[in-house]
Amino acid sequence: MNAELLNRGLGAQRRSALVWGIALLILTASVLAVWPSMNESGSLESLVSGMSPELIAALGLEALASPAGFLNGNLYALLLPLLFAVLGIMHMNALTAGDEDAGRLELLLALPVSRVSVYLNRFVSVVLVLAGIALLVGVTVGFGAPSLDMELDTEGVVAATLSIFLLALLHAALALALAGLGLRAGIVLAGSFGVLVLGFLVYALLPMIESLDGLAAASPWHWALGEKPLENGFDGTGIALLIGGSIVLAVIGLIAIRRRTIRTA
Repeated sequence: MNAELLNRGLGAQRRSALVWGIALLILTASVLAVWPSMNESGSLESLVSGMSPELIAALGLEALASPAGFLNGNLYALLLPLLFAVLGIMHMNALTAGDEDAGRLELLLALPVSRVSVYLNRFVSVVLVLAGIALLVGVTVGFGAPSLDMELDTEGVVAATLSIFLLALLHAALALALAGLGLRAGIVLAGSFGVLVLGFLVYALLPMIESLDGLAAASPWHWALGEKPLENGFDGTGIALLIGGSIVLAVIGLIAIRRRTIRTA
């Protein structure tokens, strides 16, 4: 690792990371804050009474009247994983394909540093930003829930937070791989977002079709959330698949960047 390159990567994300961090903390705190009134009203179960069981499962709305079910339905089943993955993709794309398209990589790569070192340090800087914001969100849930009489398992909160972080990491690594292969920033974004959305559709909708139910296990969303980590704790297989997939994609991107010509502005 190169401390200077790492600091540059972190500095480039500073303003955006601050905005994203504040927004995600406000979202998390807002969901926690409405729990007491919603719980006392007794209306939570009625919110999904007209929905099909398959759709309820797809949106993570089972047991909505329980603290874990409430947080799943409003945060962990869709919103947080989606937003974290978008954050990882956008930052990784901006630091790789975006900078290459704008010609900002030319001067940096003219210095006595390797392309692999530049891209690896920028990937690590995105990982650190994702980890920092995930930690803040996890701490907010871990300490905020008890103060609002929400009984949650600490292991479940840690497992769910880790899962959404790893899901975002996988998609950031995908953006790194696509950028390393030489695709332009717009295509990297489109490809990464496409995989993110397709993965959710496979995870959420295929279980509704009995003959295709088993294919849902191929989705990264299933690896992260299929075993309901907020309620059941860590899923070793899912965690291993997410980490392994991230490593493979990152290696592809780092190998590819060594073998091609950098675009000029």
